[in-house]
Amino acid sequence: MRIRSFSTVGTLIAVLVASCSLLVAAGMRPSRETKQAAAVTAFGKTLSESERSAAIRLLEDSERTQWQYVRGPRPGLFLRDMDADTRAAAVKVIESCLSESGREQWRLIRVIEALNAQDEAKAGVNPPTYGTDLYSFILFTTKWERAFAMQIEGHHFVLNIAGCDGVVTVTPAFTGAYPVVVKSGPDAGKRPLGAAVEAAFALARSLDDAQRKSARILEGTPADVLFAVGADGQAPDMRGVTRASMTPEQQQLVDKLLAVHAGLLDEEIANNQLKEWRSKYAGQLAFGFVGEADLAKPHYYRLTSPCFTIEYDCTNNDPSHVHCVWSDPNANFGGDALRAHLKQSH
Repeated sequence: MRIRSFSTVGTLIAVLVASCSLLVAAGMRPSRETKQAAAVTAFGKTLSESERSAAIRLLEDSERTQWQYVRGPRPGLFLRDMDADTRAAAVKVIESCLSESGREQWRLIRVIEALNAQDEAKAGVNPPTYGTDLYSFILFTTKWERAFAMQIEGHHFVLNIAGCDGVVTVTPAFTGAYPVVVKSGPDAGKRPLGAAVEAAFALARSLDDAQRKSARILEGTPADVLFAVGADGQAPDMRGVTRASMTPEQQQLVDKLLAVHAGLLDEEIANNQLKEWRSKYAGQLAFGFVGEADLAKPHYYRLTSPCFTIEYDCTNNDPSHVHCVWSDPNANFGGDALRAHLKQSH
């Protein structure tokens, strides 16, 4: 299918290509032997019998559509409990799903977790609740060789990976940080989600009074992200300032904001997750913003389309704690493709 040029979307496709290289060339078809499927297969082959009991479940297991991002106990095989080969294979699964900038975000999230773990240890907290090895992995298996699913879950980092007939998606996906900035060490001053909030602030500051009123989709900043957490999330209505109503300069800013978020993921995965939005919904998008465009004050924003939703919140009366989630109710946990497979084959 050729990439269309939509008059209602203006420069959207061009900006996304320039900003994030999200769109593949016309006519390109995904291989059934994706690098994510290969990485997941390699991970599975490294598992010992004891590791398999913790890491393997059937594809139809209800755990596949449940997730959380807080600290605490969770099912699955933790990085801390893996041998060296399995741990290396687990890291490769994560890296196969992320872009270069996504891998840097993941690294900085762990830098902050490590600093928090040091503070916990000094305070005598045991068992620890922070740490770079407190991420769990569950591989959901099926005899149908063209489908797989995997959940990677821990504090402030969650990937729900699914592949079916060579198309891989990662949604819901969650990143976060507390504090929002690395406080010490060689990465001091870096913000794992800094690029996203900078792009959002630039867009929010460009709004005129009428647009600002439309963007205020809530009476006040919410305590957390509002959609998608848990099982299948529901897309909110498209309140906010629509892309179609923005000036050309503002359209470029909202395109950049979307590109930053999609740029967390591997290019082909991001393309898969934007395909329906481009082809079926002609790039419809709305921007909502509540709070202050100020890093020192609580703020929340949302990008809403007819299919996916991106939420970013730095609120809780504590603008040093950030959460960000990408959710597509039709594609979450493998979406319609895996649901059809389960219905037909199980």
